[in-house]
Formats: sequence, C-alpha cells, structure tokens
Amino acid sequence: MVRLLVALPALLGLTGLVVPQPLPLVADGRSSYAIYREAAAPPSVKLAAEELQRCLKASTGVELPIVEQPVRPMIFVGANDSVKPCPLTDGLVDDAFRLLTRDGDLFIVGKDLPDDRPPQRGWTSFGTLYGVYDFLERVVGVRWLLPGEIGEEIPHHDTLVVPELDLTQKPDLPIRYLVDIQDRFPPGDPRPNPVQQWELRQKLPTPTAGRKLDHGHAWDQYLTPEDWQAHPEWMAMDDQGRRRDFTARPPGVKYCTTNPELVQAFAAGVIKWLGAHPTWHSASISPADGGDFCRCPACQALVTTDPWGNASYTNNILKLYNDVAKIVGQEYPDRPLPGYVYYNYMYPPADPPKMEPNVWLVMAPLNYYGYGLYKPVYREEFPRVIEGWLKVTPNFVYHNYSNWMRAFNGTPLPCALETIKLEVPTLHRLGAQGVDMVGLGAWGYGGPTNYLLAKQMWDAGTDVDRTYEEWLRLAYGPAYPPMRELLDLVGARFKANKAAESPKYRGEMYEMNYAKAEDIYLPVLPEIERLYVQALGLAQTDKQRARLQAFGDNLVMMHWSLRKAGMNVPDAEKSVFYRSDEAYQQFLTDTETSIWLYRDSGKRYVDPIWRGEWSG
Repeated sequence: MVRLLVALPALLGLTGLVVPQPLPLVADGRSSYAIYREAAAPPSVKLAAEELQRCLKASTGVELPIVEQPVRPMIFVGANDSVKPCPLTDGLVDDAFRLLTRDGDLFIVGKDLPDDRPPQRGWTSFGTLYGVYDFLERVVGVRWLLPGEIGEEIPHHDTLVVPELDLTQKPDLPIRYLVDIQDRFPPGDPRPNPVQQWELRQKLPTPTAGRKLDHGHAWDQYLTPEDWQAHPEWMAMDDQGRRRDFTARPPGVKYCTTNPELVQAFAAGVIKWLGAHPTWHSASISPADGGDFCRCPACQALVTTDPWGNASYTNNILKLYNDVAKIVGQEYPDRPLPGYVYYNYMYPPADPPKMEPNVWLVMAPLNYYGYGLYKPVYREEFPRVIEGWLKVTPNFVYHNYSNWMRAFNGTPLPCALETIKLEVPTLHRLGAQGVDMVGLGAWGYGGPTNYLLAKQMWDAGTDVDRTYEEWLRLAYGPAYPPMRELLDLVGARFKANKAAESPKYRGEMYEMNYAKAEDIYLPVLPEIERLYVQALGLAQTDKQRARLQAFGDNLVMMHWSLRKAGMNVPDAEKSVFYRSDEAYQQFLTDTETSIWLYRDSGKRYVDPIWRGEWSG
C-alpha cells in the first residue's frame, strides 16, 4: 500500500509548514469539533460525513454536528470549495484518499466525482468515503465483519485522540470485484442492500455502478443465427469434417477462428455494439463456454499441448483476439476488448505473441476452480502460469472461483487460508491489473472468506493469519475456541479430500455433491454439533449469538439434506439440527430472504444433495 508524506500550501488561510499532530477529538464525553462538508458535495461525500458522525456517536456517545461552513476545529470531509483547487487531492488515482492532521484540524479527502457520476459505467471514484471508512477502522477500531448491524463492531471510547496522520492510500488493484455474495436484490426491491453497504465499507465497488472491465462469454453477442445459417463456413467444424449448427443453442456457438471473413464479420459486430453502447468502456470478445473448438485443418495447425498433455487452443484464441482487435482498434482504439483465457486455453503459450494494446486478457483458470489450489501440483505451477501470461500482456485481470464450490445445501465451506495467501499477493507482485474473485454467498459461514478477499484487494499485503484470527475473535467472543476448533476440523478434512483428487479436471470437482459431503462432513457430524452447542453456551452478546445462529442455519439445512439424500446420520432425531419435514418447510419459509444461506441468482436450491455432477 502506498503511503506518502503530503506537502501542502496554505489551507483555509493558514500558512506555514505541514505539522501533523495528535487531536483530542473527544474527552470526558465532550467535543469541540464539527464535521464540515459542503452543501453541494456528491452523495458519497454526504454519506461519508453521516457515517463518520454515526460511528463516532456510537463509540463515544458524542454527536458531532455536520456543518456546511468551515469552523474551527473541524473534521474536513471532501474537497470543499473553501480550498479549491484542493492540493490534498492533486494526483490521486481513482478511489485514493488522504488523511492529514494539521493545526488542530483533521482532513479526510479523496478523489471524488461530481454527483458521483462516472464518465463510463464502472469508473466510479469514492475516495473520500473510503477515507472515512479507513479512518474509522484505523483510529476508532470499527470493524464491519458481516453485512448489516449484526456485522458491525464499534468499540467504546471515553476519550478519543486522533494520532498524527499524514498518509495517502490507493488500491493495490485498480480493478477489483467480489461477486456471488448476494449483493444484487431483485429489481424493484425497496430494501436497503446491506451487502452493497458492506462492500463500500471494505472499499469495494458495488454492482450498482457496473464494471470497469466487462467480461463474459460473448460469441453469440455480435453475430446472429441468420448470419450463421447464411455462412455455414464460419462455423466450427467437428471431428467428421462437418460444419456445426448452433441455432438450437446460441450461447454455445463456436466459430472457425481462422476464417478471415468470420473475423471481419465478428469485428464489425463488435464495432456496431460499441457504437450502440457509448457508456460501456469495454466489449467482451470471450468465446462461448466450453472447449469444443473448430477441428478444421487450419485451426488444428495452431493447436499445441498444455503442461498436462491436453490439447491447448491458446494460440487459436489469442490469434482471434488480435485479429479482431486490429480491426476494432481502428474505430475505437481506447475501448478495451476483454477476452478469457480459460478451459483448454488457460495456459500461456510457449512463444508469447505481441498482443494488440486494446486486448485485455481475463484469466479464468478452470483447473483451480473449487479449491483446486489445495492440490500441490497446481499450487506449485501457479506463479509460473501467472508470470507466463504477464509476458503476453500487462493488460491482465484474474477471475477465479478458487474459494467457491457449488454448495447449495448448507455444507460449510472452509476459509482456505493457504490459497488466499497465494493468489492475490502473487498477482499483485507480478503486475496484474485487477482481481475478480467469486466469494461465498452463504454469509453464515462465508463471512471470513469474503472479508479476507475484500481486504486483500485493497491491500495485497494484508496479514491473512492475523486478520482471520481477529475476525473470529470479534465475531464470536468467548465462543471463539470451539468455533475455531470446528472450522479447523472441517477445513482439514476438506483439504485432505481435495488434495487426494486427480489433477485432471472434472466438473464435479467444484461441487459439494453426495460423495464429498459423505466423506467430509458425515463422519464428524457429532463432533461438529458438540462444538457448535458448546459455542452457543459461551456466547455473551446478542450479536455473537446471532452470528452463531447464522452459521447454525446452514447446519440445519445440511442435516436435513444429508438425511433426505439417504445418508445414515447417527441419532438424527436427537440432534439440535434435526427438523421434521413440516418444521423444515417452515424453516425455509422463515429464512426465505436470508443472506446467511446461499441463494443463486435470487433463487434457493431446496432439494436434497445430489449425486455425481450437477445437472440443474
């Protein structure tokens, strides 16, 4: 994290050198300070002032007034008219901020946009708001462990002294997302979204603003089924030399990527799309999902072998990206074209090509999905693979499901500390421009994983072990020891199960199906229950009990699902997790909108756990 000394000219008519100094903000239940922000401040700056006021009152019992004219002493929030142009914000990148104590005042200013309106979707900047949240964490000791009031920890202070501050911060990764964490409510839902609120408090962008770099499977976006029917020669060839027909399933379309007419038509489609979407910064050119690419002689001549002896289509896909980007770049040179490196094109080429400057590669490493980096062979290759891609282009973003599984039945997934300590720090060290991580949507057990990933995306040097320990101790209080034992037990069994898997990828490897649940959870279900009940008995506050209840709701779902799938759950009806079918249906009704249980695109899977590979 960049922390720089700031040299300032006169502010508010004061002159002299910058002299950081401690400030007695609150003493003996009194304060002479006010929070100053201008009347026309952007909404995010107004929110920053309100959050600062609210948290300080909750911590000290003192409510600082919010004023729209400068007073002395004050907490100066946002780059106000009083000091425009504000030297504190000179040179700040998106989302960056500065904290400074000077001559009895505290300045919290960042790069903000007028009315919070970005020039293009996703390109927001909430520097002042992030600066306030950083100040509340750094000085007041506030932590937002989970979304909503249940996740907020604000320590009490009779006296609050702000230490000398003179620092600048910016995100280590300018492009950063944490997805699949239930941060999207259905359209028209009027409720405040606690997950998006939590994201802002972790200095993360929310889905409301859109993405800085849009990526996704997009080959059906630029050409139509009518185009395919008129030009069968554009379509991928199968092993028997026949052109394939994708009209029945457009999202799976595959092209003959060496056909020059296809390249021209595809590029023209991208140009047309960009013209119709001027507020979108980028246009994805990623292939449709799957790896069944063209088998024609020209395409097959580009196929190589990946490190595991499998056919690699990396050269085919990179060539298409470059060919399309050259054409699109003549019309829109400043609009990036993100493309996946994924599936059977996830490994970098032996001879890196020179990529067009408007191509951005987004690595989605299928082999590492579903805790795949628990496998020693993948952990060992990871830095080399990332380094290989960064030799191809510096325009590189990482998108992974590494700390995620398709787990719909309440089975608590572990916080994979080894993987978390590997991925983001390595990516930052080697020069990646962004990280797009899939979190754990079941907040009842996924809270620490989401928290650690969020912290790392801002500061790649986050001490993972210390932060994890702090989260558990704050979340569970006196119930920490049995909960830590429970989590370590599940984590060790989970890691052993994954490490024993073959490196050869299969879809069910990132699914919590019958076989995995039977191996990981069933043998230790009584011990899980013993530790959980012990933790419940030790909890002292309503918040601690509510967090344990959120975790326990997942165990209720798991217990029912394992029984209904036909597993022999010992003493099932004596368990605290046991629910009759009628009681379980009421449980589902009562938790219909709960963020503590997993929801996929607003829906919840309520059937027993499945066998084999997911087919839903």
